[in-house]
Amino acid sequence: MDVWSGPRCVQIQENIRYAWRWLLEFSQEVRRFSLDVLNLQQICSQLTRYMGDEMYRTSMYFGCAGFVLGGIVGITVGLSWQRKQLNIPRMKAIVCNSYRGSDALMMIDDVPAPVITMLDEVLVQVKAASVDLVDIKICSGYGRVLRKQLSQYSNNMGGEFPIVLGRDCAGIIVEIGQKVNKFEIGDEVWFAVPYWMPGTMAEYVVIKESHIARKPKGIGFEIATSIPYAGSVAWDALVNRARLDSLTAHGQRILVHMGCSPVGCILIQLARLWGAHVTATASLRAIPVAQALGAHDVVCGEADVRKQLEMRERFDIIFNTEGSVAHEPCLKFCKPGGFVITTERSKIPSDTYGFFFGAIYAFWIRIRCLIQGPTLWGSESMGPAVLDQLAKLLEDGSLQPVVDKIFTPQDAELAFQHADSSEAIGKTIIRFRVVDTAVKLGGVHFTTALCLKVTIVKYETEYST
Repeated sequence: MDVWSGPRCVQIQENIRYAWRWLLEFSQEVRRFSLDVLNLQQICSQLTRYMGDEMYRTSMYFGCAGFVLGGIVGITVGLSWQRKQLNIPRMKAIVCNSYRGSDALMMIDDVPAPVITMLDEVLVQVKAASVDLVDIKICSGYGRVLRKQLSQYSNNMGGEFPIVLGRDCAGIIVEIGQKVNKFEIGDEVWFAVPYWMPGTMAEYVVIKESHIARKPKGIGFEIATSIPYAGSVAWDALVNRARLDSLTAHGQRILVHMGCSPVGCILIQLARLWGAHVTATASLRAIPVAQALGAHDVVCGEADVRKQLEMRERFDIIFNTEGSVAHEPCLKFCKPGGFVITTERSKIPSDTYGFFFGAIYAFWIRIRCLIQGPTLWGSESMGPAVLDQLAKLLEDGSLQPVVDKIFTPQDAELAFQHADSSEAIGKTIIRFRVVDTAVKLGGVHFTTALCLKVTIVKYETEYST
């Protein structure tokens, strides 16, 4: 109210009232024109006499000529801009168009395809991408504040929506920037991206050279894409946060809560590989898989987990893959000096900031991006250094990928529903490449597990009518 009653607003109100009176007087003057006044000279003389001596015939001629020329130039520019927009290639992608949860999930085929805008970027044709639990959270607004701020530094994001989902993928490089030295067109690569970056569930993705690594040899795209994001999160939890390796992990008692989640499957294998005693919680259906992955002891998650864990010796480290909601309950089963590592937070504090704290947080993000760059939020453990380590373990058989089901992009909603259900074991994959089959597959189901150094693959095909 102070602003509205200020001198500047009062002056603007007076100008608006003056302009309105001028229009009313002008319209009344036009009505007085006789219907037989049809020649241009009489109309010009009437306008000149009404509007004052400053308007002359020459000025009117120049004004009309300028209006015509400006209109021609504007129409020409508009038509050329319209043709330019129509030439933008489109692609198929799985996106969420709002923060309404799973109802906002959809597959669309007219998303603008990304283009290389920086010299160190590559264009990857995605062959397969995996569904992660964080993608389901993104549909409900997970990380929206940080994503909105950092999207300003991405040349391939035109707005807040639609958000391309997917945190990792495997594919082939089809175009490279001028300063890309480590990769060439045709190389098979895999990579993972943090939750605030544009996703990978699309036919094409643009990514910096420093974010990608070569896909392990002898492993298909669908199997390979189950590792990057979950493997990077598991590696970060074990190596960077728990400070474990092949020397320090020996003899440690470790509990992996929800051991057959995508991250849990990798945690079990790495901890067992490095000599730790591993206990895992899993559903009844997933118990054989957890045992085949190397868990010494498996607690059935469908019974009273708390009573079962109380009967066992306490643990040095507990890895909680369920979320922040299970962090406090897990602390009760730690030894003195033990601790719980939660691999994924259920909520991000910045998502609940109001106007005041949100503005301060946005200002802090801008300052940090100017100093350090926007690539430091959650992407330190998702670079090629970790992916190369995981690739070596895959190639020598020390790490086994666990894939539950493979879907097509048209069945994206079914894929997300399955990944969010209690029946899911390991990763759910969405295949983007075309597979030559005589029968259209509604979903391919198989579980890959390590059992006496032998990979057992079970195929279960659901044919669509």
